[in-house]
Amino acid sequence: MRSVRNIAGLANGWGAKTQTAAAVEAIPELVSEPTLACQAPTIAPKRRYHLQPAPKQPSAKEHAEKLLAWIYANVDLTDGPITHAAILEFYTEMIIELDWTPRPWNPVAHQFRLLTTGNRKAYAWIATTTGAVHRLRIYPIPNRAAVAPDTTRLAA
Repeated sequence: MRSVRNIAGLANGWGAKTQTAAAVEAIPELVSEPTLACQAPTIAPKRRYHLQPAPKQPSAKEHAEKLLAWIYANVDLTDGPITHAAILEFYTEMIIELDWTPRPWNPVAHQFRLLTTGNRKAYAWIATTTGAVHRLRIYPIPNRAAVAPDTTRLAA
């Protein structure tokens, strides 16, 4: 406490450099030596040409096709169309299961819409548990046979 009073009394009439020097002399344990981590590197790091390029990520279309296949394999489609919120949950589960890097949703949603409803977005009025009715984005999932590729053209 005594050293703090001395510093405060001396600090009134001195400049900033003098005040700092007086504080260092009064309380030497508060001052530490500079570490090597604080110093800037003197040379630029070398480029690493031997590194392999990053693996090719699946495109948005591949994500949408895989999502549709995942829905066919894991979701009961007898309840009717699937809401947008449920599709996002399914996409998250699929990404985790396949250990893929997620893509931005808008391009994946566009490709998924082209697979399910074509060029038009589908909406439905859905009643909640409270009785309120909301217009929500839905994805009516077509029958698996309607989406399967035509193998007759490939065989010919």
